[in-house]
Amino acid sequence: MRSFHVVLLATLALATQAMAQDESPVIASSNFSQFERGDSMLSLSLGIAVPLGFTNPNTSSFEKANSYPGIAFALSYTGFLNPYWALAGDLAGEFIGTINEDRLFIAPLSLRVLRAFPIGAFVIAPSAGLGMAISSIGDYKHVDTLIKAGSSFLWKASLDMSYTLNIFGNIIPQIIPKTPANSRVGYFMEATLAVAYHL
Repeated sequence: MRSFHVVLLATLALATQAMAQDESPVIASSNFSQFERGDSMLSLSLGIAVPLGFTNPNTSSFEKANSYPGIAFALSYTGFLNPYWALAGDLAGEFIGTINEDRLFIAPLSLRVLRAFPIGAFVIAPSAGLGMAISSIGDYKHVDTLIKAGSSFLWKASLDMSYTLNIFGNIIPQIIPKTPANSRVGYFMEATLAVAYHL
């Protein structure tokens, strides 16, 4: 009888250990599921805007930026067409100080195509798109074409929220037909941190 109790206790101990071994890999390897068709995110971002310089299309010469790094912010919506492809829209703004102590405001509004590469709880999402840039400095205002490209790096902290690092380059051709000598192509970089809410 005693030997039966010893065998029973040994069996229970081994079963408990086996269950613990079976469960631990599941906990250790648990990841969030991939995005699905119909998933969407609404994100708020804040960071810096860095003017890189300008190209004169008449002479093809590059000119240094005549302004300083400023503040960039954006409200973005991303809707997934399938687990890997999505469309993203940005309502953004940048406040940049110039060497003449003026305040340049640029509103880059864009629609981007995004490709998601999920890696566990992380997602690398390069994207590119087109839009328009509304610029204002003093009494001067202008609307120009915008080309936007870069990448987002998401960490899915929970099923409802992600934290994101965004790095984008903006190309803004400002063509002025009346005074072609004043036409320029501007290059700007923005690096922002964002909180994304999964809808």
